[in-house]
Amino acid sequence: MDQIRLGQGLLIICCVFYLIWWGVAFHPNHGDSHTSGIDGILLLITAAFGLTGLVLNMLGIIKTPPERGLVSGLVIIVAGIVTYIVLLYGSRIILHRQVTSELFLIIGWSMLEVASINRAIAWERVSIDRGIVFLIIVAVAAVLSLYFYLQYYEVKPMTGYFFGMVPLITEAISMGVFEFLTR
Repeated sequence: MDQIRLGQGLLIICCVFYLIWWGVAFHPNHGDSHTSGIDGILLLITAAFGLTGLVLNMLGIIKTPPERGLVSGLVIIVAGIVTYIVLLYGSRIILHRQVTSELFLIIGWSMLEVASINRAIAWERVSIDRGIVFLIIVAVAAVLSLYFYLQYYEVKPMTGYFFGMVPLITEAISMGVFEFLTR
């Protein structure tokens, strides 16, 4: 469980740096270069914390035998893939929205959180009731993230700039809740 918690903590730090990078690199007056100079350094720091957190979190998740927990890891993976395909199709074909990496990140993050709380329940670090509350928090964060993701290109640049921050904030708060529940 400690490995999952460490991974979650590093992902929170990733969200903080991602938010700083977004704040600097995507300000409407900034221009189109988002990966050079200070932008590039912030992006590398973000990626380092994110990838390290993800790897540690995943290694912690796979330590538990698959038959424990509320749901099979295979169910989480299949549900995530199906959700991604439906949202990819819906946003690109139906809504005619440019698809960006954020869609993948939102769905991937949601899957990771479901798998993490599933393991916390399996190890009896979190009661089923608290686990369900956490899953509701993750669902709300994911829906809000998807809403602001879909609205990004539909609003004025400054509004979109702030809309782009919402998923980072809701996801960091959600992982903070996970840290609190599993202490």
